Amino acid sequence: MQIQEFFPDKVDETILDKYIDFEIEYQKEIYPNDPTAPPELLRRAMLTPSSEYNIFRWLVFSDLDEIMGYARLNYHKQNSPMYESNKGIADINIVIKKEFRKQGIGSKLLKVLVKKAKELEMKSFQIVANLEAGKKFIEHFGGIVAADRTRNRLYYNEIDWEKIQKWCEEGKERTKDVTIETFEDVPEEDLEEFVKVYTVTENQAPDYETGDYQGLKISPESRRSSEKRYKEIGYTWITKISREKDGTISGFTEIFYNIHLPHMVEQEMTGVLPEYRGRGLGKRLKAEMLFYIKENYPNIDFIETGNANKNKPMLVINTEIGYKKHIEEYLMKLDIKEIEKRGKKYI
Repeated sequence: MQIQEFFPDKVDETILDKYIDFEIEYQKEIYPNDPTAPPELLRRAMLTPSSEYNIFRWLVFSDLDEIMGYARLNYHKQNSPMYESNKGIADINIVIKKEFRKQGIGSKLLKVLVKKAKELEMKSFQIVANLEAGKKFIEHFGGIVAADRTRNRLYYNEIDWEKIQKWCEEGKERTKDVTIETFEDVPEEDLEEFVKVYTVTENQAPDYETGDYQGLKISPESRRSSEKRYKEIGYTWITKISREKDGTISGFTEIFYNIHLPHMVEQEMTGVLPEYRGRGLGKRLKAEMLFYIKENYPNIDFIETGNANKNKPMLVINTEIGYKKHIEEYLMKLDIKEIEKRGKKYI
């Protein structure tokens, strides 16, 4: 067994192909009944650089050159709006092929990540675990669950369109002076205001209320960078905003669609500023987005979204729409000193 640093844009094509096969196999474990992402999409995602993150990767090879595991560490560059609040924090991921688990490979990769983190003067890790084995591994080294979440799915053929139409009508009645606008790229004249609304509403989500897991901050520059990167990977990013009579942006909802994943739409953030809540505006935004999906992507199988289990208001809305729990996931935090303390015999 050997661990090698992995540079997707420099490595031999054979190695990159092996990694993509490894990633597809892992995705099948998480989503066994879903169509797999095409290799070209995974390749494009790997090779499209990020303007905001420094990323390090490692592969574990068997003596027969089979990929046994993978690790990644990334952290915010100084140009990122998240840099100051996340200074000293790195996001990590460790994936071990199913048949090679419980052989100490994860611990060896964690040792590599700790070494790199200390070189970079990092103090802690953040990680998303979506397998129980992964959660237990992180807890073994002192990790805590900063936020527990659920991936929920709304199956297209189960949508009650009469109910959704009623939500639209009720929302329009209660917010008569509010208009709903739709765009891909944020209009230049709205960009500065939109990123403020996005940051405020995102960071009021229960995922981040304890401060254990860092929330999201965006800037006009980071939004433009994200728009560009998602397009390069093949995603269409649709946003609907609510605009008050005085022109203020009061809320938004957003989805992603990729032509290479025609079976699904990803429903991302929906948020309304606190001073504009209590009028059914969030329900109206979500309902109008569903009709957008119906018009533009009628052949999908499902819409998937992630929700914090503490976010009762949004869970109530999504349950009313018809979303059902699909898988659990955990946003976890690891202190590097605690890893070293607990892992002396392992790492």
